[in-house]
Amino acid sequence: MGPYPVIGDVFFLSCVHIAHLSDPHLPLVGLPSLKEIRFKRILSLLSWQLRRRHLHKLPALQAVMQDIRHFHPDMVALTGDLTNLGLLKEFQNARQWLLQQDLPPALLIPGNHDALIKENSAVKQALWAEWLHNRTQSEPAAPSLLVKDHVALIGINTAIPTLPFLASGKAGQAQLVLLADLLRRTRAMGLCRIVLLHHPPAPGIVSRRKGLDDFQAFQDVLRAEGAELVLYGHSHRAQITPIPGTDILAVSSTSASHIADEPEKSAGWNAISVHKQPDIWQITIQHRSLMPDGSLQDSQMRRVCRAHRFLPATSL
Repeated sequence: MGPYPVIGDVFFLSCVHIAHLSDPHLPLVGLPSLKEIRFKRILSLLSWQLRRRHLHKLPALQAVMQDIRHFHPDMVALTGDLTNLGLLKEFQNARQWLLQQDLPPALLIPGNHDALIKENSAVKQALWAEWLHNRTQSEPAAPSLLVKDHVALIGINTAIPTLPFLASGKAGQAQLVLLADLLRRTRAMGLCRIVLLHHPPAPGIVSRRKGLDDFQAFQDVLRAEGAELVLYGHSHRAQITPIPGTDILAVSSTSASHIADEPEKSAGWNAISVHKQPDIWQITIQHRSLMPDGSLQDSQMRRVCRAHRFLPATSL
């Protein structure tokens, strides 16, 4: 599997608990420096000052993180948008926040706000390296991978710089070719494959200007190679959507920091349990939602699904 981190015994019969959260939009910690000022950043700054800072609040995020700690997850899947303007100081602040959470093994993929404009991002990526797990010198477009016990979290970076007024994403052909290979290899290892990306993997969930440009190519890879689950963010809504032509479910979460002003957008996260049974994966998905009193409760979004488990030749 090359340089990817593998944690635990992949053939140990057990249940792996995963906390999926997305779009925390940590509070803005400062204004852009002169060299960081771009027209799109000015637009995003206006959006933050006029609207989004009143919706994304730290107490809501703190309640979500406390609830996640009570769940005692084995892994964390974080599907992007820790920042608002993609500033270096925001990446530094997000690193400190991540360290303070004392997370179990976690896989982070960037969101569109984290890649707001085209610039050299090597320094910013280095700040998040221990959670990105996704860059090698030989294959810079390689998908990320984190494995614990019988679960493989596979990350696809769809965050690309776009023109003003656009928030779309793209996986890109090179990354999708590598994704197909990684799905085959992790299947051969007998792992439950959970794919992470920021943008919705199907049309109609968000407007076209916010969508995944090559969703069809992404779906083609899933139809050809299979996966057990897809997790995404960006929409700020908790939904379960089947991938056409497959039994694969795509699951999103609300923003982890949104105030409890609207039930369908209230801050929350997904509690996911993957049970390894003799010939199937049993996957339980339960969305947890912030209540006006600051507590979190199970929402109506709950699903238990089953997927055939491929048994490697080396298994007993």
